[in-house]
Amino acid sequence: MNWGGLQSHQTIRWAVAYGLFGAPRSGASIAFALAALSVTGNPATGATALAAMTTAQLVGALPIARLGRGANSIAFFKALVFIRTAALFACATACGVGAPFAVFIAAAVAAGLVQGAAFGYLRDSGNYLVVQSQMTRALALAALASDLTFLITPILAASLGSVSASFSIAAIAVLGAVPAIILPTARTDIKPHEPVIRNKSLTPEVLLWLGCACASSAAISGIEVGAVSLAMGFGLHAGYGAIFTGTLCGASVVGSIANGLLNRAYSKQQVAAMFLSIIIGMALILQNSFGLSIFGCALVGVCAPSLGIHYSLQLNRLVAPEMRAEVFSVLKISTSLGTILASATLGWTSVALTLTASIWMLVLALAALLSKDFIIGRRLAETHLSGNAELAAAPALTARSEWNHR
Repeated sequence: MNWGGLQSHQTIRWAVAYGLFGAPRSGASIAFALAALSVTGNPATGATALAAMTTAQLVGALPIARLGRGANSIAFFKALVFIRTAALFACATACGVGAPFAVFIAAAVAAGLVQGAAFGYLRDSGNYLVVQSQMTRALALAALASDLTFLITPILAASLGSVSASFSIAAIAVLGAVPAIILPTARTDIKPHEPVIRNKSLTPEVLLWLGCACASSAAISGIEVGAVSLAMGFGLHAGYGAIFTGTLCGASVVGSIANGLLNRAYSKQQVAAMFLSIIIGMALILQNSFGLSIFGCALVGVCAPSLGIHYSLQLNRLVAPEMRAEVFSVLKISTSLGTILASATLGWTSVALTLTASIWMLVLALAALLSKDFIIGRRLAETHLSGNAELAAAPALTARSEWNHR
């Protein structure tokens, strides 16, 4: 594959670091369940530790990101990853020595507390390691690396967990530490090349893109967490749920590759078309047809990376450099909230209602985007007309002033 134009090794190292950063989270569901089984005898209690880690991520993302404001983004990211790695090794040790499960949960909370902020600083570091004209391509490569990580890590965790749950946790901790090792060092006190059109962090337009990210995450998570229910709804064995998640992930890989090859920003019409494609895909999944459901998963998966990259680029454009890490941390919160909403809805209702709710979230997000373009367009037109009126009046005012002076 010719990714032409990538800035030598440091862009690739950044993309790989971006992909491997999610290894602890992607492997934790299996590793924590195996740890809970060895300590409490009930694998379901592993979900408690995972929920505690996710909640800590939501709580700690923004406050910890603010602590690093003005610091070197890469150095601060490495410090946060070191804390996360140490906390995960504490989880492995607690599991190995048979410590009370509360100790295990406390260590998991410590790992989650820094995770959201670390993501924000990792994404921000791309502004200093990647040529801005190649950022779309670099983000596509990062998304591809992330997809591969989420495919491989659970398998690795399950394989090592058959030997020892502690080994499983230690393995995902080591993988999660790799980004801090391979990420190149660079000065981050210089401003990136692209213009910034906002000085505040959470402007209405920034909040809009964060809401879109939440809606997209809810749609994707609805398929992932509801895959088993979908399979059983067609009278299949629960294990066939992997067909739906596999189709979604495979299509996402295709979408990431396409973004890397094209390396271009999307117009508002193209973004709206991708939203409509995902909405149609979600609707097809709800049909009583296995083939249509698989096609719907593919439609959602192939568009998801493009939208994710677009959100990231828009937030990067809208926010001042010193605020970017914080806003990217909030982006992590937004996508996590989407996952939580989908999981909670599935737990309380059914997979059909979960996917229907996701469709309505996407429809509202699309309506907000179209309204935003209309409102901004009107404001720009009014500003332009006002400016022209002032220019037209200026000569008359100048002449009158000169006449009065005489």
